[in-house]
Amino acid sequence: MQRRYGLSILLTALVILAGVYVAVSGMRQSRFKGLPFSVHVVDAQTAIVQPLPRLPLPPGLRAGDNIDLTALPPASRIAIDLPLNLATLPPGHTYNVTVRRDGAHFAIPITSVGRNAVAASLILPLAGLCFTVLLSAIALLAVWRGRDRAAAGLVLWAVAFLIGMAANAVPSDGMPGLGLMLGANILFLLARVGFYVMAESMAGGALNSHARAWWRAGFLLLLALGAIESLGGPLAFVVAGWAEPLRPAYGLVLSASYLIPVALLLVSYRDAEVTQRLRLRWMVGSGAVFFAGIIMNNTPILGFPASLIVWQSMFAIAAAGFLYAILRHRVVDVAVVLNHALVYTATTSLVLGLFALLESLIERAALGHDASLLLELAVPLGLGASLSTVHRRIDSTVERLVFRRQYREEVALRGFAKECAFVTDPAKLLDLTVDQIHLHVGAPWVALYESAAVDYVLARQRGNRDLPTQVDIDDLALVKLRTHDTEVALHDTPSLLGPDGHAFPLRARGSLLGVLVVGPRPGEHYAADERELMAHVAHEVGAALSALRAQAREALLNEARAQAQASEERARASEALLLKMLPALGSTAGP
Repeated sequence: MQRRYGLSILLTALVILAGVYVAVSGMRQSRFKGLPFSVHVVDAQTAIVQPLPRLPLPPGLRAGDNIDLTALPPASRIAIDLPLNLATLPPGHTYNVTVRRDGAHFAIPITSVGRNAVAASLILPLAGLCFTVLLSAIALLAVWRGRDRAAAGLVLWAVAFLIGMAANAVPSDGMPGLGLMLGANILFLLARVGFYVMAESMAGGALNSHARAWWRAGFLLLLALGAIESLGGPLAFVVAGWAEPLRPAYGLVLSASYLIPVALLLVSYRDAEVTQRLRLRWMVGSGAVFFAGIIMNNTPILGFPASLIVWQSMFAIAAAGFLYAILRHRVVDVAVVLNHALVYTATTSLVLGLFALLESLIERAALGHDASLLLELAVPLGLGASLSTVHRRIDSTVERLVFRRQYREEVALRGFAKECAFVTDPAKLLDLTVDQIHLHVGAPWVALYESAAVDYVLARQRGNRDLPTQVDIDDLALVKLRTHDTEVALHDTPSLLGPDGHAFPLRARGSLLGVLVVGPRPGEHYAADERELMAHVAHEVGAALSALRAQAREALLNEARAQAQASEERARASEALLLKMLPALGSTAGP
């Protein structure tokens, strides 16, 4: 087994196990804080007790009590530190908490509970489940279908984040709990690295080497500060009782490293190509929502319960945006195409299910057992007729909304395929062909080669791409195009036409008149129906070009015939004139 497949299988197993564990934990409402109250760290030695809604405080503890953090034993410090890092405490464990009240110190035993106030809300487990499922889908798509550096960064981000969530969901305390929490924090730091790698790869040519170095330096600086805060802070608190890094304001230091990749995507939008800007808009928008959720996660400015619900919801919204961008706009080189057949199969299944449900309800509620055979036949026929209209409406809506770009592309190119036969100038036909393909397909570059005596010559080009002006007639791609009446994928065929893209034949009456070469969209594969549409356009253009050349040859032939006929008529006129002049010439001649 190749190493790549072994790594993919390992990552898939980790994603599935971590995703299932986090999802089950969240839906069973077992991701609890553990302590029956929350704490707010106000300085390096003091935290304030804050009650949770619908949960009574333990006996002897009052709202607003000051906890002396320096007087706590290490086990109690860990018990307070883990919930601050969203880790999970096991229920039923008792910890001694030293409270400072009215100048006196009280040691109060606190027992962790198995359910907190937020667990009663349905929003939190549903938002957490949505985020877990969407993040798992992103991870699996990137693992198995990702092909470039941006997809690799996406894998690191999604997998590390998901496994970090699973580590925090394991109920533990003491030194094992501290180790799990620090391991989860390391994974969250690695997730930041993956997110930056994805953003930098998407920025692509918008960054020169100097700018890239500055962006990397800024990210690494903020990442290092975040590592000190997330790893050194908990250790300093557990070992020495110094809680200054645990104050909520320091959460901004940990969140700041996510700002760099989001800002990088935003800055690269200005210099991006038109086809890339829509992808960047989705990534910037989803990244901004995710960054806001990270801030709310690390700095709960709304209080613990409300902030928890808000950032979980933001994470779910951001993950949905990322997944939609990957599938719909393919922001990374993921070979997944949401094709018409898949969506229409789903809508057909939905309509059939609705038909079966309505028929069952009508049969139970209205027909009964004594209904006539005619009525029993009329009901499903009527339902089928009405649902057929619904099905057509659904298909039309899906066509215009889900496949809006493909719909416009297909309408425009099929229209041009019909109209190209009425173009009267071959040069104008070539111009229109490359213009229409470049405009509606969104290809970064388009070229058209015409056949010559011993090679193919570059006739038209749109987009910035260094292409050869002449290609030998026995180039492998051209040989394949002459042999097979189908497109050629250039990434599978060594050719002077380039290492990537697709070549479509302009064929007429068995001869290859030219080649339409279409470059690949950035980070995106052409769907089968798109390639079929471009092949159809190339075929119609080839037929139109052949007809125009035949008309030109016929016009030249007619012109030559007309000139020959005119020459023949002039010769006859000259001969007749000469015959008339001969008697006159004979009479004037002397003996």
